Amino acid sequence: TINGMATTPNVLLIEDDPTLRQLYKEAFDHADFEVLEADDGQYGVDLAIQHQPAALILDLMLPRQGGLHVLRILRSMPETRTMPVIILTALPNPEYREMAKDMVQGYFLKTQVKPKELVDAVRALIDESA
Repeated sequence: TINGMATTPNVLLIEDDPTLRQLYKEAFDHADFEVLEADDGQYGVDLAIQHQPAALILDLMLPRQGGLHVLRILRSMPETRTMPVIILTALPNPEYREMAKDMVQGYFLKTQVKPKELVDAVRALIDESA
C-alpha cells in the first residue's frame, strides 16, 4: 500500500452470465486488477458497500434487482454515491442510456467493446478520480 491506498485497484463486476463474467475477470486479472464478482444486483450492492471498489462494471439485465435499480441505490448512499460506474449491457436501448447517463461514467454495449477496451476505460476512470 502507498499512503494507505491499495496499489492494486479493485473492480466490482456485476454480471449474471458466468461465461462473460469470466472473460472480463480474466482481462482485469491480466491488467493487475483485483476483481470482485457478483451474479445478481442485490449481492452487487452488498459488495459495493462492503468493499468500496475503485470502479464498478454493471450489467443492466440482472436477477434480484436490475442494473438501473442497483445504480439508484448506490447513488442514494453516501458510501457509494461517487463510485465510478460503467454500464456494460447487451441492450442497445437509447432509453436506458438516457436514464443512466447522469449516474454513470461510461456506457458500453457488450457487442461493441472488447474486454481490453473495457479495462482501459476503467483504468482511465480510476486515474481521473485518483
